[in-house]
Amino acid sequence: MICFINNSFVPYRDATLHISDVGLQRGFGIFDYFISVNGAIPFFDDYLNRFYLSAEKLNLKVPFDRGDLKKKIYHLLNENKLAITGIKLLLTGGFADDLYTPTDPNFLIINIPVPNYSDTYSDGIKLLLLDYVRYLPEVKTTFYLPALSLLPELMRIGALETLYHHKGIVYEATRANIFIIKNGVLITPSEGILKGITRKHVLKVARLQMKVEERIVKLDEIFDSDEIFITGTSKHILPVVNIDGKIIANGRPGTITNKLAQDFKAYYQDQIDKK
Repeated sequence: MICFINNSFVPYRDATLHISDVGLQRGFGIFDYFISVNGAIPFFDDYLNRFYLSAEKLNLKVPFDRGDLKKKIYHLLNENKLAITGIKLLLTGGFADDLYTPTDPNFLIINIPVPNYSDTYSDGIKLLLLDYVRYLPEVKTTFYLPALSLLPELMRIGALETLYHHKGIVYEATRANIFIIKNGVLITPSEGILKGITRKHVLKVARLQMKVEERIVKLDEIFDSDEIFITGTSKHILPVVNIDGKIIANGRPGTITNKLAQDFKAYYQDQIDKK
């Protein structure tokens, strides 16, 4: 299997960066992640728009325009011949003699396995609360220290993600956006979050069948909700049944969540079929 690093396609096992890279030394970098299904990439332009916006916000220059970048991604897919695969774009701060000051960015494209969440869908998942708000939440950075430091605890209690909150306001999960349903209304945080691509399209599907509110969500509302789910590129829609040891509603995935998940699955397949 090959990957792309700076300006070359190389075997994955041979891809390396120097230890002076600011991404390693200071955690300064951005990434994005999307999925290819038999060569089709649903919402491709949305993901690239976010990647270029993240780079702009951190004053990092993507070394290729969108057209060239698409060609390189498709070449990688064609060479690796993987039916369903994740694609990760990574842009780091570059090599620095002082191990601090960003220089010319290093850029990588890699194929990675797509997680399988099918076993967790029928029973729902658990989340663990974390008092934290990401810096520049609209930027998809490589900095995940707060959540990663809690991985042992997540594994101990069987939770999939941490849920960020601060001063009574709920924001997002580590790698997902959160939605609650109350009295048939779909509600999701509007501020202090990374506005996920799946989130965007779930909202589009949901607006065809229910009232939707994008607004500040209070922590108290979470525990008083009828249903909760999270969304993400590989997760699509995953029901949440337990947060911080507290059972949500009846502790089972809700009927509205189930219907929306099926509707989104059909919508997602339609994006693939159009390619």
